[in-house]
Amino acid sequence: MARLRSGRPALGSERRARRLVVDRLRSAGVASYLITGVSRGIGRAVAERLLAERHEVYGIVRQPVPELALTGFAVLNLAEPAAFDAALAPLLDAVPALDGLVHCAGVVWPGRLADAQPAEFSEQFTLNVVAVAELTQRCLPALRAARGTVLLVNSGSGLNARPPLSTYGVSKFALRGYAEALRQEEPGIRVSTVYPGRTDTDMQHTVRAAEAGDYQPADYLRPGTVAGAIVSVLRLPADGTITDLVLRPAAQPGPSSPDARR
Repeated sequence: MARLRSGRPALGSERRARRLVVDRLRSAGVASYLITGVSRGIGRAVAERLLAERHEVYGIVRQPVPELALTGFAVLNLAEPAAFDAALAPLLDAVPALDGLVHCAGVVWPGRLADAQPAEFSEQFTLNVVAVAELTQRCLPALRAARGTVLLVNSGSGLNARPPLSTYGVSKFALRGYAEALRQEEPGIRVSTVYPGRTDTDMQHTVRAAEAGDYQPADYLRPGTVAGAIVSVLRLPADGTITDLVLRPAAQPGPSSPDARR
């Protein structure tokens, strides 16, 4: 179910009123953004930055995050794309023009191809690729209306698939292909991919455990640093586009996983 900040469902008359509010905000330079993975990590850092700039920020959440003070949110499980229509319709109806759709949610299952089980592929492809495609498809009318930006947070594994993250890397290469195809199909919107290197998030703890390596947060990017790069892509003037942005920790500027055995 989609909700506005009040926490009440967005119903017929409220939707119409919301459209008028959105039109006034856009004329005042206030943009509208929808973010997945907004409850923590990079997604949360992006939301906090955009909210601090007084933009309209909506989130896809599995449960409400009241401390974030989102403009609105839709409660849904990204692993269940069949439920997207019912969950998203009220929110999308209330946001007729969307300046940015930021895909931060994702999942990693470490594993080698020789040992991989079907569930490892299906869960990662569902979250990392199918959910992205299904959500973007539903947002296209609003993105076209604003000539907005679809921003996909990929990974170093989307440039260099390697063990012990082989199955994850395959899903991230698929996400890279999705971005290339969407860019060609939708010339009226911008499609950008950010490839962060190691970042100090919960997911990185999973990665380092799989690599049997020490967790060294001082050597990793901070979520806020990645969020700053993302926001700079979203802010780019309309006459340009950043198709791909590779971001690496200053301590590890080389290949995506130089410390895999550290």
